[in-house]
Amino acid sequence: VKVQRYRDAIVRIICPDHVVLDLGCGSGLLGLLALRAGAQKAIFVDEGAVIEVARRTVSEAGFADRAEFFQANSFELSLPEPVDVVVCDHVGYFGFDYGVLALLADAKQRFLKPSGIIVPSAIDVLLAPVESEPCRNLVARWRDGSVPEDFDWLGNAAANTRRAVEIEPKGLLSEAFVLATLRLGEEADPYLSWSAEFRCARDGTLDGVVGWFDCKLIDDIRMTNEPGAAERLDRPQAFLPLERPVSVSEGEAIRVTVMVRHLDNVIGWVVE
Repeated sequence: VKVQRYRDAIVRIICPDHVVLDLGCGSGLLGLLALRAGAQKAIFVDEGAVIEVARRTVSEAGFADRAEFFQANSFELSLPEPVDVVVCDHVGYFGFDYGVLALLADAKQRFLKPSGIIVPSAIDVLLAPVESEPCRNLVARWRDGSVPEDFDWLGNAAANTRRAVEIEPKGLLSEAFVLATLRLGEEADPYLSWSAEFRCARDGTLDGVVGWFDCKLIDDIRMTNEPGAAERLDRPQAFLPLERPVSVSEGEAIRVTVMVRHLDNVIGWVVE
């Protein structure tokens, strides 16, 4: 699903004279899609050794003469020329949690032409309260006798750790709420805080809240990891636990505040 969405977006925007930057390129998939779509040149940047996979793949695909490769941290890199398009796949399972905000803000300021395009262009961050026994057990297992009681203090740490999970739609206790729409390429405050209030749609047990993203690549081309969504990306959601589950009733209010220091990949939450 992800590959098809990016391919659709790239085919729509690429012109024959475009220079494209594949930022955090990994194996080079997005830059290769841009070259196949007719881009004049693609620049591949990644600080990991995986860039050698990109180099060989692009070469064997016949595009070596239209590609450049930089194994470097992009914040410390200077490019030989400005680019027309930046493509990036650093959308984490909560949307912002893979450094994408700072990465693309820096790229827009230093690498992109004034008329340039960033893909993806925006991320909606969504949240909902959830009832889930597997999620509950991520915390409860430290206190249920399955490990020696000397380690039960780790339950507190487990309750304050974001987890990647797969949530069934039936576990959601209310409709989701859009916490924020993040415009990629724009400068974001280093500290972000969002609040939401939910009304329980049914009686149940509140185990925490779960977050996901709905990402706009370009125009009407989007991708999401929403639980149960048609053509959902094979990517988990972000579970923010409670230390202990709480019984809730239909119509009851649940207020949540999520606080993020995205430059350091730190997140905190309060549930009332």
